[in-house]
Amino acid sequence: MENRTRTSIPSIKLQREIKRSKGLRANEWKIAMLYALPAILLLLLFRFWPLFFGVYISFWKWSFVPEQFLGFENYVRMFTTDFVYYDPLFGWLIGDLAKSLLVTINYAVGTIPISIFLSFIIAYFLFNYFKKFGQGVFRTIFFLPYITSQVAAILVFKWIFHPNVGIANATLVKLNLPPQEWLTDPEPIFSKLLSIVGLSWPSSIPVELGGPSLALLIIMLFAIWSSIGFNVLIMLAGLSNIPKELYEAAKMDGANIFQLMRHITFPLLSPTLFLLLIVSVVGSFESFNAFYVFSGGEGGPLGSTMSLPLYIFRNFYVYKQVGYASALSVLLFVILFLLTWLQRKILEKRVHYDR
Repeated sequence: MENRTRTSIPSIKLQREIKRSKGLRANEWKIAMLYALPAILLLLLFRFWPLFFGVYISFWKWSFVPEQFLGFENYVRMFTTDFVYYDPLFGWLIGDLAKSLLVTINYAVGTIPISIFLSFIIAYFLFNYFKKFGQGVFRTIFFLPYITSQVAAILVFKWIFHPNVGIANATLVKLNLPPQEWLTDPEPIFSKLLSIVGLSWPSSIPVELGGPSLALLIIMLFAIWSSIGFNVLIMLAGLSNIPKELYEAAKMDGANIFQLMRHITFPLLSPTLFLLLIVSVVGSFESFNAFYVFSGGEGGPLGSTMSLPLYIFRNFYVYKQVGYASALSVLLFVILFLLTWLQRKILEKRVHYDR
């Protein structure tokens, strides 16, 4: 009996300690939730509530107030008359929504690879050849376009590429080359190249598939110029996290600069490149300021700079089709979600997080 009593006393104490620890954990969880409550409320109020309310509006004909419940009519319109439609005279034509998607895709494809590539080259040289002298100065110079007012910078770009007084055309004239219309030329670049060599764009293929216009190329050039500073800083941070001992050991084994990049720099910089790729894709599909200021909010010439965000803006504020604009915003959200998911699904397998 004494042995049973002695052995039961520690077990009772252990049970009490377990209950006490559970109580402490419950109290800690409650305190943690109290600390997190303001941030959770802000997220619910400014992030999730607008998202769900936008989805709700997309089912209505809505101006300033709800007028009529439409169900899925706005979504049907997106994928029928505004995407592809049939004209009795000209046959099948691309709708306004499809054109804005093509403009956005051309913009993303034309800016993201070039911006990331140039940022890597600049960051690599700054990190390896300007460590002791000038790295801070050059870092500031490359970062200035990112913090400069976009509107002011765009006005400078518009002056540079002005067809009459811009220095771009003045340079072409000095080189005995024909001046260009730049921001007022709607012809796709591939169609223009074919005309230069004496060919014409096939009539069976919609001209909208002929690539970006000159006006869109100028916007892409501005986007690359303004985004390089941010990308360079992120690249420099990623390069500084790579252990120097790996480079020293590889050099002792006779590795050249290209082998160092292939087997050390790129694998260990892959998390940084993956982050920049996701941020750049989201940013390019959400880009609005440059398209609005360059085109004066019209998306011209002839819709060649009408990006999807600008198309949403015009449906909302110009045409007062709030319900349809909300449906377009839902479409943009779905596109970005799928692109981010695909990138994580396909590319994250090649990302090396271990140093």
